[in-house]
Amino acid sequence: MTKSTEAEQQKKKQVESVIDAEVATTANDDIDSYLALLTEDALFLPPGLPSIGGAELQAWLSEFLGQWRVEWLGFHHNETEVGADLAFHRFSYSWRLEPKSGGELRVSHGKGLHILRHGSDGGWKIARRVWNNRPTPNTI
Repeated sequence: MTKSTEAEQQKKKQVESVIDAEVATTANDDIDSYLALLTEDALFLPPGLPSIGGAELQAWLSEFLGQWRVEWLGFHHNETEVGADLAFHRFSYSWRLEPKSGGELRVSHGKGLHILRHGSDGGWKIARRVWNNRPTPNTI
C-alpha cells in the first residue's frame, strides 16, 4: 500500500468506528453517548417523518430509546467515501425492536446514508442521517 492509500483506509476506519459506536449506543440504550456522536446541527430524515434537528432531534431520540429495546440482527458498512471535511457512509441493517412496556416485537430491515463532518478536534461526527425500512432484508 502507498502512504495515501494507507491514510485513506485509516480515515475510512475512523468514520466507520463512529458508526459502530452509534450502533453500540442504541443497543446499550445510552442516549448521552449517542448524542455525543452528533454535530450540533445534526439533522435526521427518518422514514415517514419530516426532517428532525436540534432539540427536537434530541427529544425524538430520547423518546425512541426510552420506548424500544434495540437488538441489531445485522449491520453492514456498504460504502464509505472520505473527503477532507466530509464523509459519506452507505449502510444496510436488520434490527428487532422490543417495546419496553411489553408487546409485540418488530423486525425491520433497511438501508441508509450518513454524512459525517470532520471537526476541528480531529474527530468525525454524524451531521446527517437518512434511512428507510422494509419488511424484507436488503441485498446491498
